[in-house]
Amino acid sequence: MKCIAAYDFGTSGVKAALVSEEGKILAVQEKGYPLYKPQPLYVEQDPKDYWDAVCEVTHGVLANSGAMPEDVKALSFSVQAVNIIPVDKDGNVLHNAISWLDGRAEKQAEEINTRCGMDLVRSQDHQSRLLWIKENRPDIYEKTAYFLDCNSYLQYKATGVMAVKHDHPGIAKKDPMIQTYIDATYADIDAAKLGPTVAACEKYAALDEKGASDLGLITGTPVFGGMIDVTAASAGCGCCKEGDAHIYLGSSGWMSALISQACDGSEGSYLLDSIDPKLLIYGGCTNSCCLMFDWVIDKFYHKEKEELGSGIYELIDEEVAKVPAGCEGLHAAPWLFGEQFPITDPYVRAMFFNISEKHTRAHFIRAVLESLCFSMRGQIDLYRKDAGKDISEISVNGGGSLSSQWMQIMADVLQMPVHVPEETRHSGAVGAAIAAAVGLGWCDMDDTGSFIGVDKSYSPDVTKAELYTKKYKLFYEIYDMVKDLSKKMEAAE
Repeated sequence: MKCIAAYDFGTSGVKAALVSEEGKILAVQEKGYPLYKPQPLYVEQDPKDYWDAVCEVTHGVLANSGAMPEDVKALSFSVQAVNIIPVDKDGNVLHNAISWLDGRAEKQAEEINTRCGMDLVRSQDHQSRLLWIKENRPDIYEKTAYFLDCNSYLQYKATGVMAVKHDHPGIAKKDPMIQTYIDATYADIDAAKLGPTVAACEKYAALDEKGASDLGLITGTPVFGGMIDVTAASAGCGCCKEGDAHIYLGSSGWMSALISQACDGSEGSYLLDSIDPKLLIYGGCTNSCCLMFDWVIDKFYHKEKEELGSGIYELIDEEVAKVPAGCEGLHAAPWLFGEQFPITDPYVRAMFFNISEKHTRAHFIRAVLESLCFSMRGQIDLYRKDAGKDISEISVNGGGSLSSQWMQIMADVLQMPVHVPEETRHSGAVGAAIAAAVGLGWCDMDDTGSFIGVDKSYSPDVTKAELYTKKYKLFYEIYDMVKDLSKKMEAAE
């Protein structure tokens, strides 16, 4: 059998999937890794954990599927975005990976924006963190040959090749003004330390002897350019033409839509390359999505989770179904690690508001699900404003889409049909595989949507539209009330 080894690196772990030539998943293996929080606003990971995990899951999917190493015709990585791994000229890691969740670089973001005369970056952007390293760890900055990300680090470990130069269509080529802004925000950083990238569907390099040995694969197997998780999830949700949109519900969450022309974005939004060089991805990220959902489960359903394992989610669905829409006045905010989009604030934190004696643990769970849907509605509203386009239906993928109650709430809050694709929980890996399949010539770029089928669809309940519109507005009012206090509380810690 011919297959692709595709990897989906999330915030808390990696999934490896063997994907057949027809786009079917043959086997999946998962491995978690920890987050480290050495002080407030700091969030880091050990890059060694990334490579150890990818080696373990690769051996696992081969064993589970019965595939032979020679059956694997390519590798492709989907990775968490905007993390930084400084390495020296020999590839030695000089500092833990600074996670995309990390908010330490607020001062550096202000410095860059002041110099540029406009708000271009945030504390959680790549440029701000690089400047933080330069200013706070000059020893590491000087020793750094390249500031890699999760993708380029994994590619280096697999192939022994670091930062292949490759010219490919991208955001800047669609709007030269964007390149001007990018150059301005990186002005404080030595450009030689920034590793060039390779397009998702292009070959990066091939497995060298050590990489192949570590993974249990064949030397010379091509490794493709890979992509960040948003791009992979979009492809894995069947988005392949302009206007296609999806929501991803994983550790983090986001809405993204394919557009053909660059547009000015609201604070916290981004423009990314899609796997199709003719299209861009407009989007923005909610920091804590299933991270917040799982946190509430751990706190309110800890015993049941220990007893039921993955069956806890069926119990959650049953209990949530008994709580009326609107949670009888209970409100939640999902900002466990601050927020990026539709609200941009590294200091604000999660909370429950308007608790009364009638509220049960099921109310708290449903309130969190509703709040995450409000975040997605906020992202869609900003897309409508920024891109001048509408969305009438949307696909949802990621682990959260397995909850039928959450998906019905999503349809009711957004007041539009919601579609869940097949293999939704593994759509990031499927998206990574699609890029490699295009590179191998197994399918054309315009045919990638044919890899994806719809598993379930949810229609909105129009009788809930008015209630959820009121609660959606209150979601923002609560933030306006607490944002100044949140910053003061952070400073007081």
